[in-house]
Amino acid sequence: MRIALITTSFFPQVGGAEFVVHHLASQWAAAGHEVCIFQSSHKESWSDADAGYSVRNYPIPPSYLKLSPHWPPFSWYITRGIRRGFDIFKPELVSAHFGYPVGVWLSQMDPVPKFLVTCHGRELTKFYWGDRAIYKIDKVLARALNASAGAIAISSHAKRLMLELGVMPERILTIPNGVDLPRFRQTANFDLRGRFGIAPEATIILSVGREHPQKAYDSGIRAFASIAGKHPEAHYVILGKGTKRWQQMVDDLQLHGRVILSDGLQGEDLVGAYQQADVFFSPSIWELMPLVVLEAMAAGLPLLVTDVSGSQDLVQSGANGFLVEPGNVEEMALFLARLVADRALRREFGAVNSKLADNYSWQRIAQRYLEAAEFGAEQPWPVPTSAPDCEDDTEEKVSGRGPLMMQDPAPEQPGGTLPAVRRDA
Repeated sequence: MRIALITTSFFPQVGGAEFVVHHLASQWAAAGHEVCIFQSSHKESWSDADAGYSVRNYPIPPSYLKLSPHWPPFSWYITRGIRRGFDIFKPELVSAHFGYPVGVWLSQMDPVPKFLVTCHGRELTKFYWGDRAIYKIDKVLARALNASAGAIAISSHAKRLMLELGVMPERILTIPNGVDLPRFRQTANFDLRGRFGIAPEATIILSVGREHPQKAYDSGIRAFASIAGKHPEAHYVILGKGTKRWQQMVDDLQLHGRVILSDGLQGEDLVGAYQQADVFFSPSIWELMPLVVLEAMAAGLPLLVTDVSGSQDLVQSGANGFLVEPGNVEEMALFLARLVADRALRREFGAVNSKLADNYSWQRIAQRYLEAAEFGAEQPWPVPTSAPDCEDDTEEKVSGRGPLMMQDPAPEQPGGTLPAVRRDA
């Protein structure tokens, strides 16, 4: 089958959506499909002979984001270019990434191609940095998602936001993001403690992600400051571009040497950081389905995360980590101290997460996309339960403290080897 993935952004720019597109394309190519990624022409081109898929550009005016991308004449110009590319490649299935603007562009084509559309966050969030606040797109986004063969909700909260927009329930398909399991389960050649001058016996709390208001690293640093005196063995490492903006806060709290801010690690070094940390901590005030939490699970880390979208679906407090209220520094500090002090609990949670991560292999996620395209109906994800070996609870939760997703008993078929693409913090 010929499969086209279309996005506004792809490598060499790196972020969650770019890696989702890459891994889906890689898995479909490894399964024998002919795969092409269409990206906008104002981005730098990227190619890898070992990736198994091709990359093409579609023309787009560099200034299109200064106005609303779905307005004529921008939309006419862009959809004409996409159509020309499709006429050459002749896709049998289109996987669109970003409901706005990509899903909107596809819904404006005549005839409308068969497409699945995945919303990655900025088009659904109600925060001021999102597309809904900037471009006032609620109606046009709902029309686009309803015109698709399936609107992919990557978390239960994403599904709720789609329903609030007016997307028909039968259009919505819940498929989470995935994680590169083989990569995180092969021991990395990296020394996290040596890189940052941390003592071998120290307990390392790790956060990963670029600086953005939604990450709320100030809350994380304040929570760590509350426990630093009682737990001199604890160190907090934050990896991500732009995170050094918090250095003044670290100095003011007299945490120099205890809180390490790094612009990020690359490739195997980042994998090694996950593997050698002791606790994964996400103080975010908003996510949709955070890849970093899935990566921490694949590395077998216990989780302390805020009760936000995506994380709600992955963590059950007391079973594989703890969920805390966003912005509640006292609650964060309480559970940070508990995890730092209890090595046995860390190991217990980490073992559960390593098992749960099997549900989120990219091979399984990619296959679920193809099933969604073929059958066009919601199918249950792994049965949620409050803890291992408890009775099943199949109630879907779209808000509040979410379910723990247990392993699907269906066997996973062997697949191809993913190309070595850098995942940076």
